[in-house]
Amino acid sequence: MQFLHDAEAFVASSYGAISRSAPHIYLSALPFIAKDSLIYREFAPLFSGVVSVATPSIDGRGSRLITRLTGHSDVICSVCYSPGGGLLASGSADGTIRIWDVQSGVEAIPPLRSDDGSVYSVAFSPNGQHLASAMSHGLVHVWNISTGTAALHPLHGGFGTAFSVAYSPDGTLIASADIFGIVWVWSAETGLIVSVMISHTDRVNAVAFSPDGLLLASASNDKTIRLWNPYTGEELGDPLCDLEDIIQCLGFSHNGKWLAAGSLTTGMVRVWDVVTRKPTEVVIKANCSILSLAFSPDGSMLVLPNQHFIRSWDPQTGQELSTMSYAGHSHSVTTVAISPDGKFIASASHDSTIRIWDAVISVKSTDQPPQGHDGIVTSVAVSPDGSQIISCSRDRSVRIWNAQTGHLKHQALLGHRDTVYAVAVSSDGCFIASASADHTVRLWDVQTSQAVGEPLHGHTDRVTGVAFSPDTRWLATGSRDATVRVWEIETRTVATFGLLICIAPVFPVAFSPNGRLLSSAGAGGWIYFWWSGTDEQARTPLQASPEEIADLSFSPDSTRVLAAAWDHTAYVFNIADGNRIFVLSGHLEAVVSVRYSPDDRYIVSASNDKTVRLWDAQTGDAILILYGHGDMVEAVTFTPDGRSLVSGSSDATIRAWDVETALNLASESNRDPLARLGSATLTDNGWLVGSSGELLLWLPPKYRGHIPLPPCSMIIGSYPVQLQVDEAIGGLHWGDEWTKCWRGTAHPAARPFL
Repeated sequence: MQFLHDAEAFVASSYGAISRSAPHIYLSALPFIAKDSLIYREFAPLFSGVVSVATPSIDGRGSRLITRLTGHSDVICSVCYSPGGGLLASGSADGTIRIWDVQSGVEAIPPLRSDDGSVYSVAFSPNGQHLASAMSHGLVHVWNISTGTAALHPLHGGFGTAFSVAYSPDGTLIASADIFGIVWVWSAETGLIVSVMISHTDRVNAVAFSPDGLLLASASNDKTIRLWNPYTGEELGDPLCDLEDIIQCLGFSHNGKWLAAGSLTTGMVRVWDVVTRKPTEVVIKANCSILSLAFSPDGSMLVLPNQHFIRSWDPQTGQELSTMSYAGHSHSVTTVAISPDGKFIASASHDSTIRIWDAVISVKSTDQPPQGHDGIVTSVAVSPDGSQIISCSRDRSVRIWNAQTGHLKHQALLGHRDTVYAVAVSSDGCFIASASADHTVRLWDVQTSQAVGEPLHGHTDRVTGVAFSPDTRWLATGSRDATVRVWEIETRTVATFGLLICIAPVFPVAFSPNGRLLSSAGAGGWIYFWWSGTDEQARTPLQASPEEIADLSFSPDSTRVLAAAWDHTAYVFNIADGNRIFVLSGHLEAVVSVRYSPDDRYIVSASNDKTVRLWDAQTGDAILILYGHGDMVEAVTFTPDGRSLVSGSSDATIRAWDVETALNLASESNRDPLARLGSATLTDNGWLVGSSGELLLWLPPKYRGHIPLPPCSMIIGSYPVQLQVDEAIGGLHWGDEWTKCWRGTAHPAARPFL
């Protein structure tokens, strides 16, 4: 049975390689499966000249991403398994429902579409023949899975958004909930209304039937859970109010003993005894919005989304089980589901992907997750002496890392109540400043990692930019409230000249290296300049781009300004005369971060196209492209000595890149197989492709963004994954030489397809 289980996991997790290229069953799929898998033990000794994968944190059965499903073009709001577990349905804000074959990872039927807006919830009928979907335009659709057509006329109870839908266990009823606080129950056979429940005083976010079908529970923004007789609409007892917060999701355990519900703002989950209607002693504090939850069939595990990964808890004790196995999404996870046999977990995300995890293996894991951000890395900075990397994230934290080892220096710096957009380090290395969506700026002591005084208040909207003056006398902050504020560091108050008005929301702010100028930019593509220490404009604003400016950088001699724009380009201007010197073109999506190297030789840019690019600072010529991040690159900077780059990404990792290695990569790739992989292009479906379009290596989804190929020297916030090549056998067997990988003398059935 274990061999069959491992074989099933191998095929599902490697489908992307197997379906495209048979040789990569051996060249790509086999090296990446777990070393203790029976498939690996049986077949790996029969091959050579393929990469070996060292994954000390994921070799054991503590982590298994089975597969990654792609196809939706917007946020995925709901997933559910069919009763037999062979199919998975997903509903998305792109207006489609997709039905996936879980084993192969491909769509079983064409997408189901209607003209009724986003799909907020999906539910299979108990016989697996129908699927119900709740729509943003207020309708519930019922689909015939075998034909892909409507099984009933649209169910129309009210006129507000339908947020949740559920089938009764016997398949006779369909329940839904809407924005007006009404719960509707229909006959699943005729589509006629059976009962209507109107006690809630605000929108209802979720409905769920008990396993025996005698109870219908509903969760609402009015901070209550109500229990109903689904056939009569009668409310059964008093509402459950113990969470004292907006209740976003709920679910019954499969034995019907417990009802769990999660809050939107406090990040708490409560569990009630269904018979007594009293809360148990279990209180789970997940410290993030609880958008979804799912019980395992045996009741031993409760799975919750948490930022870009998912976490599992024991619902009887409230103890966390493991987080390590569930890290991988690049954006917040919106919904989770567990297969009927309890073997797999499905999670879906704002990143428009679905990931399938091995639940049985994951629960037994005792490994700890890597020390990394739990969300998008929005900004990075390096201390003046180059010894520390500072980062911030959508997870509301600021972190300080050892630049040599990647280890976290102290615990995360916590205090902001929303996304931290930007960080800066003072020139004396004593202070860190952080700017947040909570409208505040915070100062931190680098040595103690403690907050310095109270948060700086004044902005009336998100604070998106922050910069220290070179003499550490001033701190400038930019906000979407269309102002720049200048603070005195010593007193932590706004300077007398410190309110600078712009004509549009501000994103970056920057002081010139000589300390004479303060600049900001933002919406409308405008760049503003003031004389430092005054509110006097140094020159008329420049309109660099028709679209917003995401970042600014002064040249080391303070004569030029570099602007990153959402029109996929970066611009260099002469500050004195306002003339544009050149345009950096080549990125495929918005350029969001730019910096000059300390010696003025290079410009580096980061983009939503997942790449970092290096340019000649004097001519604007493109030099090289760095691939490796698994998602949009949000920030990039040089180390003070100019020898390395540091980048932060939506994949929740930070990468360090060696500039000299990057410049020599093309010549080294002729001799070093790993250098050839490092210079390859990483496609969206996981292929490392050579310069002639040849398929070099396929990376499973859980490894993308986690392999430090040259010139990447370090990844922070990622599991350590190293590729190795046995030079004794002549490196890797590329292209037409791939059949040389076979060295087996037994097991003829395992011989590759020669």
